[in-house]
Amino acid sequence: MREPVLDRHINVAQLWQLASDAARKGEKWGQRKKSVSDAMETYYAQLRRDKRGAKRWVAEVVELLGFFDLSADWRAVEKGLHLLDQADGDVTGAGAELQRLKIVPASSTKNSLFKSA
Repeated sequence: MREPVLDRHINVAQLWQLASDAARKGEKWGQRKKSVSDAMETYYAQLRRDKRGAKRWVAEVVELLGFFDLSADWRAVEKGLHLLDQADGDVTGAGAELQRLKIVPASSTKNSLFKSA
């Protein structure tokens, strides 16, 4: 059973602040993506959730966050996380829906955050 990425314990504003701060680190986009992934792993550990779900949760969240740019508002990120849960973890589908709803630009990809930082 897939663990939802968004529940009552998730502070999306804090999560996005950690991710956007981490995305500013590193010279290359791969380094920035790793920084965001590390930040999300730390955030997940603070939630004291079942560690068996950590890898999948972090991977899905990091991939979804990649569709946003640093100027995004945390409420838009929250909507994205809701869409990801509705899509049962289908990041590509959630990203397409974010584009369709014009929450992120149509040109956005799953690496936009890491390349724009």
